[in-house]
Amino acid sequence: MKKHTQTDDFIKWSCLYCMEQNETWVDLTFEAQLDIIEECFICSRPNRVIIKKLKDNKIHVQSKFIDEL
Repeated sequence: MKKHTQTDDFIKWSCLYCMEQNETWVDLTFEAQLDIIEECFICSRPNRVIIKKLKDNKIHVQSKFIDEL
């Protein structure tokens, strides 16, 4: 029996300006880290969303201000 590997999913992240939760579709075939800019669905301000794939294939999501390193 073949094991099904999920290649995409919706991730949740919180806007740093209005603190509302957002959801974004992500292609999970990236190697280690994905760094994207997403607009908040509530306040429309841009957020930097960093998605890291951990060693056990779990996903860690962090949001930052776009000018934050």
